[in-house]
Amino acid sequence: MLRDDHYAGRDGLEFSPSAGLVWQAAKAWRVRVAAQQAFRRPTLNELYRPFRVGNVITEANPALRTERVTSAELGADYTSGAVTLGAALFWNELHDAVGNVTLAHGPGTFPIVGFVPAGGLGRQRLNLDRTRVQGAELSAQWQPVASFSLNAACLYDDAAVQSATVAPALAGKRLAQVPRQSATVGATWRAPGGLTLTPRLRWLGRQFEDDENQLILGAVVIADLNASYDLGRHGELFLTIENLNDARIETGRSADGMVNTGTPRLVLGGYRTAW
Repeated sequence: MLRDDHYAGRDGLEFSPSAGLVWQAAKAWRVRVAAQQAFRRPTLNELYRPFRVGNVITEANPALRTERVTSAELGADYTSGAVTLGAALFWNELHDAVGNVTLAHGPGTFPIVGFVPAGGLGRQRLNLDRTRVQGAELSAQWQPVASFSLNAACLYDDAAVQSATVAPALAGKRLAQVPRQSATVGATWRAPGGLTLTPRLRWLGRQFEDDENQLILGAVVIADLNASYDLGRHGELFLTIENLNDARIETGRSADGMVNTGTPRLVLGGYRTAW
C-alpha cells in the first residue's frame, strides 16, 4: 500500500519561565523552593509514526497539541555529622499531555485504527486535557568515614488523569507505566589499593501498562553491582553487573496475555581512560 500524506506547517512561540531559591536557614538546615512553567512539543514519532506490538495497534496523530506543565517543588535537607536527611514535596499540573488512549477492543474493524484482531487493542496518541503528578521523596545518607557511605531513598508518585475530553472514562485513572511507590538502597566502599565497590538495590512497585488500568505490571526488586579498580594515570578497570539477581522485569503486557520483559542479568566490563 502506497501513501502520499501531506501536513500543514506549524510554528509558534512559547513562554517558559523558571525560578528557584535556596535558603541556609541554619548551619544544619537548607531549604529549597522552585517553580517553573515548561512545554514539550510532540515528537515526530508521536505525530507521524504508527506502530504495532503484537495485537496492540497504536496510531500516530499529526494534530497533537503542545504539552504544557506548571510545577512546584519544596524541599529541605538536614545534615548532622555523618548523617544527611532530605525531604521534598512536588506538584505538577500538565495540560494536553500526550497519552496512548485505547479506542477499540478487538475483534473488529474500527475507525482510525482499522482491523483489530481478537484480544487486541486499538490505540491512538491523543491529548489529555489535564493530568496531575504529585508526591513526596525522602532520602538519607550515612558516611561515617570518607571511604564508606550508605544511602537510601523512597518515592511516592501519584500520577493520575484529572480530565480527558477524548476519553472521559480515564478521569481518575493512574498514568500508564508510572509506579506509585519506588525505593533504592545503595552503598559505596573505596577499599585500600584502589578498588571501589558500589552495590545497589532497587524496588519498583506495581504499575499499569495501559491507560484503562486493566493490565498490571508486577512489582520487582533489582540488584546491581559496580566495581572499579584505579590504575592511576593509566585509567581504571571496571565491571558492572546489572540485574544481578536475574529478576523478571515486566515492561509491557498485552490484553491477549503477551508479556514483555526487560534485560536479564547483564555483565559489562572494560577499561576506561581519559586524556
